[in-house]
Amino acid sequence: MKIDDYRKLVHEDISIACNVSSNGEAEEFLSYVVGLLMNGEEFDDFIECRCNGTTRRGGHYGIDGYSIDETDGSCCLFIVNYHGSGAGGAIRADDVKDAFRKIRFFVEESIKTELFREISNQAAMEFSRDLFYDSEKITRYRFYLLTDAYNRQRAKRIKDETINNRTVELNVWDIGRLYDLVCSQTQKESVEIHFMDFGIEGIPCVKAVDHVNAVADIDVMSPLKDGENIDRMPENIITYSSYLAVVPGEVLNKLYLDYGSKLLEGNVRSFLSAKGKVNRSIQTTIKNYPEMFFAYNNGIAATATEVKVLQTGNGPVITYIKDLQIVNGGQTTASITNTLLTAKKGEVIELSKIVVPMKLSVLEHSMAERIIPKISEYSNSQNKVEASDFFSNHPFHIRIEEYSRRTPVPSRGGNQFQQYWFYERARGQYNQGKMKFANKASELKKYIERYPENQVIRMLDLAKYMELYNCRPDIVSKGRQKTLQQFAREIKADWEKGDTQYNEFYFKRIVALAIIYKHTDEIIKKSDWYRENRSYKANVIAYTISIIFNYIHRKYKNYELDFKRIWNDQNIYEELEEEITVLQNEVHNFITGPRSTENVTEWCKKELCWMRAQEQVWTMNDAFLATLVSKEVIEIERKENRQKQKLANEVDVLKEVYTRGPQYWKKVLEWGTSRRLLSEKEVSILRLSVNMFSTGRVISDKQAQVVILARKRMIENGMPMQF
Repeated sequence: MKIDDYRKLVHEDISIACNVSSNGEAEEFLSYVVGLLMNGEEFDDFIECRCNGTTRRGGHYGIDGYSIDETDGSCCLFIVNYHGSGAGGAIRADDVKDAFRKIRFFVEESIKTELFREISNQAAMEFSRDLFYDSEKITRYRFYLLTDAYNRQRAKRIKDETINNRTVELNVWDIGRLYDLVCSQTQKESVEIHFMDFGIEGIPCVKAVDHVNAVADIDVMSPLKDGENIDRMPENIITYSSYLAVVPGEVLNKLYLDYGSKLLEGNVRSFLSAKGKVNRSIQTTIKNYPEMFFAYNNGIAATATEVKVLQTGNGPVITYIKDLQIVNGGQTTASITNTLLTAKKGEVIELSKIVVPMKLSVLEHSMAERIIPKISEYSNSQNKVEASDFFSNHPFHIRIEEYSRRTPVPSRGGNQFQQYWFYERARGQYNQGKMKFANKASELKKYIERYPENQVIRMLDLAKYMELYNCRPDIVSKGRQKTLQQFAREIKADWEKGDTQYNEFYFKRIVALAIIYKHTDEIIKKSDWYRENRSYKANVIAYTISIIFNYIHRKYKNYELDFKRIWNDQNIYEELEEEITVLQNEVHNFITGPRSTENVTEWCKKELCWMRAQEQVWTMNDAFLATLVSKEVIEIERKENRQKQKLANEVDVLKEVYTRGPQYWKKVLEWGTSRRLLSEKEVSILRLSVNMFSTGRVISDKQAQVVILARKRMIENGMPMQF
């Protein structure tokens, strides 16, 4: 598709959108472009506020929206110049200057005068008021002109002068630049750095690594395209190089001021508040011991897709970096700038004495999106942190934990108390609960009765159960961390498609799988072969369970194991027990029989082992097969649970907002506003939350989610949980 075709397509989409929404074309174009830029991580949030007027000196001001980046303190302001399909295709230089002049007048008038008192648009008024009272918090301004026309100027981004001692960056996003963004592989615009622009020839470096055809720990070999050769290079074979470099503190500060949080893409830690312990230590070093910064600080780890190195009389220097991303050391980078911006009057920060060590990995552009998350994860790992810890806070685990606490098991054995399965998404949760009542015997007894030790499912166990259900005993045999990595990839991908499948029905199936696994373990313990050598139990369990599910999935596609029966009985039924008893013996004989790898445990890890297992003829008792239930019956319940989960997602957050009441949210608003911890969007929605108890205008479930997340962040910043 050529650029002219793209422009025509945009105009058609805008026209259709206008017919549906009854909005103006400029409004729909604004919505379209903002969506593109947010997806490209140009900025994170956007508040639409169409506002225009005349300054006290007769100048015309205007904006169509704004965004505040809380990570780097930058302020983005937007204005639209929409031509439409019937107008000229190019924007004049005078029109560009006029658009930026309108934004500048709005900012300057807001800072110097009480312009907010004259603005009727609520969002624009509040933004103007914030500029009047709190403009010192802003580190720099980024002006955006959004147009469907062609910008014939050479520069996409140019530096203007300053406003209130803050740099102003001018960005023209014309149809050509939007087209480039849409066509790019990563759907995000490159960051290109020429160190000459920062007053230096380059940064000193040493080339440390230069690997061709290195093997990377990522998914391999995507499906072949039509006509493609199967002998192509596997997709986990990469070429990369690494440099050890030294970045002057002044340069790192300028980089952060120019590009802000765009440099921190992929950083799992991001930038923590300056109140954090680590950041206070960094700031202390910057202020008091700048010469020791290189020695005291671990530096930064970064990635790029291209660099240029120049040999000088003093050694090699990097003169150019493309697609720079800091994957570890975001705290270091942002703390340098934050220390300067928050310095008290008269306080001297000797930035010229600071140098920062940097490890820069240069990757092929086509591999960057898949390799960078790995570099980020591993570079942020410490020896005591396991791979599973990077996944434990995923909403999937939080939801399963919630179901485990509120879904009682069917009463059995004459119990007069309610029991639950305890899901432990973070290591030690169950034992921490017991420790809480260590000195209260009666309370400890109640805790154990409520959550029996044999009804604990740990995160790594859950991954194992589900991978066996998914018929991957070879992966499970590789160990818990490998299993979890596989499971994490699957969950993260499926969760993005829709989370309603992870509901009460799903939780009960997990419990049923746990029951099957535990009973298989018990059956094997009683077998002759196990009593003889007590080996390979985990492998036999894995293959036995996977073989059962694989057989059902292949031979009885319209049927499923009776998980509901297992849940209701909290036990496996007789026919399943007999099937497992027979099959586990056959599995033991299989894995210890003829094999390509002598070590049985290692053999079970091989995909070839599992492939051969699927070709085997296994004993499947008719009595067991007769217990399978129709998927049509299961699907009815599955759909009901998905619908319940969908409603629950919406109701839960709204319920919490209602339960706490208007006075509580008013205090949250006051607490967060007084400390400047709330975004403009959060302030607006919190006000709606307070007012809805009087006006009756109910906020949406998405707005309620914003309120709940804002409350959580306020608590993390010291707000009392209860007022």
